[in-house]
Amino acid sequence: MDIKLLSIDSIGLSVRSTNALQNANVHTVGDMLGYTEETLSQVRNLGKKSINEVLMKIKYYKQLDENGGIKENNDETKVVIPENFDEWVTVEDNRNIVVEWLTEKQIRIEKLDLLSTRAYNILMFAGFDYLYQIAFLSIEELMNIQLMDKISAHDIEKLTLRFIRESLNEICSFISDKRDIEKIRVQSVDEMISRQEYRDIILQYVKVNDVEIIMMGLTYRAENRLIRNGYKNLSDIIFKSRAELLKIPSMGKNSVDNIIQKINAYLEKNESRIRAFISGDESALWDDEEIKKMILNLYSELGFNGLTLNEILESLELPEQVTEERVKHIIGMLIADKQLEYVDYRCYRVYDRFEDALEKSDIDARSKELIKRRLRGDTLEAIGKDCNLTRERVRQIVKLGISKLRKQYVSDTGMKFFDEDYYRHLYENYQFDKKDGAKWLGIPTYVWNYLELINVKQGKENLQSALDDHDGLDLGLRLKIKNYLNRNKLFVDGMWVDKSRSALEEVVARKFCQNDVSFKEFFNIYNQFLQDEEIPYDEKIYYTEAVYRTRKNRLADARFVLWKQNEQIRFYDIDGRDYTELLDELNLASYENIELSTVKLMREHPGIMVKYDIRNQYELHNLLRKIVPEGSYHDFHCGRTPEIKFGEFDRDAAILDILADNAPISTNDLAELISKEYGYDPSIIMGGYLKNFSEYCHRGIYSVDQKQMSIKNKEILQNVLTKDFYYIDEIRQIYKNLISNANVEEINSYNLKSMGFQVYSRYVVQNHPTLEEYFIDLLTREDIVDLTEYRKRFVYIQLFSQKLMELKKSLQVIEFEPNVIINIRKLKQKGITLEMIQEYCDAVYDFVADGEYFSSQSLRKAGFKTELYDLGFSDWFYGNLLISDDRFSFGTMFGNLILYKGKENITIKSFEMNRIQEHGCIDTFDLMNELTDKYGCRISDKSHMLYKVHGTELYYNEFLDKLYANKDVYYNELERGCF
Repeated sequence: MDIKLLSIDSIGLSVRSTNALQNANVHTVGDMLGYTEETLSQVRNLGKKSINEVLMKIKYYKQLDENGGIKENNDETKVVIPENFDEWVTVEDNRNIVVEWLTEKQIRIEKLDLLSTRAYNILMFAGFDYLYQIAFLSIEELMNIQLMDKISAHDIEKLTLRFIRESLNEICSFISDKRDIEKIRVQSVDEMISRQEYRDIILQYVKVNDVEIIMMGLTYRAENRLIRNGYKNLSDIIFKSRAELLKIPSMGKNSVDNIIQKINAYLEKNESRIRAFISGDESALWDDEEIKKMILNLYSELGFNGLTLNEILESLELPEQVTEERVKHIIGMLIADKQLEYVDYRCYRVYDRFEDALEKSDIDARSKELIKRRLRGDTLEAIGKDCNLTRERVRQIVKLGISKLRKQYVSDTGMKFFDEDYYRHLYENYQFDKKDGAKWLGIPTYVWNYLELINVKQGKENLQSALDDHDGLDLGLRLKIKNYLNRNKLFVDGMWVDKSRSALEEVVARKFCQNDVSFKEFFNIYNQFLQDEEIPYDEKIYYTEAVYRTRKNRLADARFVLWKQNEQIRFYDIDGRDYTELLDELNLASYENIELSTVKLMREHPGIMVKYDIRNQYELHNLLRKIVPEGSYHDFHCGRTPEIKFGEFDRDAAILDILADNAPISTNDLAELISKEYGYDPSIIMGGYLKNFSEYCHRGIYSVDQKQMSIKNKEILQNVLTKDFYYIDEIRQIYKNLISNANVEEINSYNLKSMGFQVYSRYVVQNHPTLEEYFIDLLTREDIVDLTEYRKRFVYIQLFSQKLMELKKSLQVIEFEPNVIINIRKLKQKGITLEMIQEYCDAVYDFVADGEYFSSQSLRKAGFKTELYDLGFSDWFYGNLLISDDRFSFGTMFGNLILYKGKENITIKSFEMNRIQEHGCIDTFDLMNELTDKYGCRISDKSHMLYKVHGTELYYNEFLDKLYANKDVYYNELERGCF
């Protein structure tokens, strides 16, 4: 074939160059070969870049013979895998390309599979994480690394080179790709369009960034010819040559010029991005403006609904190369341009107000004025009378003007909604007073007039149901509706309150009675608060002397205060708390036929009292009276404060038992023993309870003759009592079962001591010098001990819990699962030393910040590492190791061990407040997830979490189901409308 006969359409010239040459009657290679740079410069529409392109083609085809053979060798080289790797790898350029490949791939040193542990650790500790950092280091350079030895250095060098040799296929492909990219860089987009191998990828780019034919700015004739022949988008014609365009029916030469001009303008504008996309940069498919359009287009059918960032990203379906940060930046620009607004983690489309669009529109002045008057509420009759028009004519002018305005608005902005349409769903579905709506919903009356003008009729549904209309009404509007529905309530202290004393009393108590206040003081505080809130005087809600007694009685029974001696009250949200933990620890079910003062419970359970913020025995008594039903457990009954009773109790018999077990004893010592056992006030014991025992007292000393047990009975009983610990009541029952007609009075301190027991007020110990020694032995004799039954048995004996905590603090035992302890000697057998545990504590101390709450689970999630994790114990074990370190405070919260760096009396309340305050505000569901996922807490119901922060400065909005650091944060959010 004679190459001079080749059409220039087929030789890879750019569209621009081809079209310019064909306009100059250059149609074949032969026509082209006679041109020089000077003559080409005279060709119309042939720029400098195109001239250079044509000259290169001329030079190329002049090298070809008549048969199309190549006269000179092409200078491109093919990338092949080197046969002699050892020589190839010594070349500096080759080494550089290998390092570049390793760097781009971010290959870690773990890929050297056979690398010894020692060599790996040396590199890791020296900061060498990736292969590119060590590739081609000499033995001498490797030996300069701290702790490196020759064996490890040779090992590293050998395995690194082997990895590179095994990766040569991929490395050579990498080199080829780089050369291809370089070739792309030197070609113009016109050149690439003319080459078939690039057309598919260029077409992909154009389709993503397509332009409708009607939006190309073509002449009417050119646009009409294309559309009539089925061409809708630029992508349909991007590769069409001049000759192909001329073949379109009725397409003239001028129209083709116009089309080619617009195609060239598009290519020039997008040239750099097309190059980048062909080079492999997929993010170049979209520029910021295009992504803006894509984001705004998402709202075309959404109306006034919002989208989260994740929803936007999922809907756009952008490639990974278009990063989330870039999309966030673009959204930020749209928000700054007031095209979007960001409210409560969602983005909403911003629409123009109808009034503003009306003002800017070019409809006639009369129509404008009539529409404005209708928006103000003027009637058709009044407007017609003023303008000398009939009522019907006014209606027609207004309707036609609004129709023109809407068409113009859609054409100019692409939006079909006005800002006022936001209220359409509310208006056409629900019944409410328009004037009240303007006042309470904050919606101008002209909005309702606008909706009426576009033929929207008001609905009939009860407005109360709008609060549950989550699909049709957003949160901000539902809040306004709630305010409207509360218009007959009192808005005090940031909340709506029923207009009644009962509701207001709780508000006042919560605000002013966080500490003790007498009812007399409360009487005055209540009235002063109502005055400060500017609530008009109403004898139905204010306090008067006439209601003093009835309100006092009502408040004493109220479930939002604790009522104490001397008519003192303190706010306490009784129904807002969960008492499972309190009642479990008090173990009321274990009490039977006994009377106690709540002093005893306060004394023996100080930790739980702090957690529940119970400050004295009178508060505990009042709380139990209000939360524990009479007759529950073993016939529970609240007596005179602060006494509680279970079943039938003979106080005199109980005191006589203590007297008999401890005689001879002084009055003071006896009163102290009775107080310790039952919690009674020693002064009350001496002044009243001991009067019935005067016969046993002589000169301030109480003594009693103790019945002696026969030697035979003593032997029988002693043979049965083989355990180390017994309650005295248990021994009495055993004695009655062993000996017929046994006299239980013989079970006394004298006889028990003679049998070798250490005698205490209600229990005895043998085989151990003290109760303390017994508990130490009990908790340490076995390697692993389940505490479940022990906790039940010794629930009344505070010393048990004290000894257990002392052993845990000293690391003699560690709780490795809830209620299961392991002895340190067992851990030492496994190679775990106290020094290792101390190193672990030190590492945690360095890892967490001062004043930070944490758990073993949160440490792991934060990236903390320790060799002790290799033991495979649960997080409970690692958390319990830390309680031995006095630099940490700790407590069991929501079923897990929570720690704190510092010395503080931490509680569930302080922990939860810390998390909320750090966020500022947080949804309850999100807080539950954080406490569960991050800290390992177990929360089955959000109410268990909410009651913990009642009575604090934190603010909970039930409607939003959201917690705020304080009310100021809530009000600030309310003002911004950020719900």
